[in-house]
Amino acid sequence: MNDNKMIRCFLVIPHYEDTERLEPYLADLRATLPEWVTIQVSDDGSGADGFRKLELMIEQTRTERLQVINAPAILPPLTLGKNQGKGAAVITGWKKNSGEDFLAFVDADGAVSAAEFRRALMHMRNDAPDVDVLIGSRIKMAGHAVERRLIRHLGGRVFATLVSLISGLIIYDTQCGLKILRREVYEAISPHMHTTGFAFDVELLMLAAKLGFMIGEFPIDWQDIPGGRVSLLKHSLPMLAEVMRAKRYVDRTFQAKTRS
Repeated sequence: MNDNKMIRCFLVIPHYEDTERLEPYLADLRATLPEWVTIQVSDDGSGADGFRKLELMIEQTRTERLQVINAPAILPPLTLGKNQGKGAAVITGWKKNSGEDFLAFVDADGAVSAAEFRRALMHMRNDAPDVDVLIGSRIKMAGHAVERRLIRHLGGRVFATLVSLISGLIIYDTQCGLKILRREVYEAISPHMHTTGFAFDVELLMLAAKLGFMIGEFPIDWQDIPGGRVSLLKHSLPMLAEVMRAKRYVDRTFQAKTRS
């Protein structure tokens, strides 16, 4: 892609009662990302008090942003009103885009650093003309650091293998909290997006693959940030059940399209 071409990225951060981890991460994003990125925090029903706390934090961050030259725009936060799931928060945020070339999301915990998101975005912009969906991948390899407790790593690999078997996706890491897609991908899959929970990532990738879009994995540095609410032991089975429902939904959708 020509560096002189004016492009834009719309970055959504799904949030649920996580202001403590989001605040330093948002400041880092503001200091690191280029001015052609717009940041939208989408709150998944943190409640009136939680959302007010989020609003005040973002208002302060936006005010500080005005003192930084060429900083990305930070929009006032959205709220879903009630808790509906990570996917619902991302989709609601993406609907607020204003025609950006790329749509993206990162998790609010900051496990994917601002520098790593910028690196992935610039790769998508400059070096990956054939890639339609770029996904972060927590692959332990030379030159990349993945800081994760051993039990979480092993549990995550088992979970990822089961997700691949269910979904049919030949992808190492469907659940990494970094996804970037071209606008035409979003426009093609958005009428079919159905899953609102943690299987949202998998459904997005299944839809993109069904429609013939190219998916690329991008090895990143990743750090486990304390304070998360998702437990592999507690949530794996419900998440796998959600992946199975998403798989059935995608298959039925495209079988119906084929018959019509």
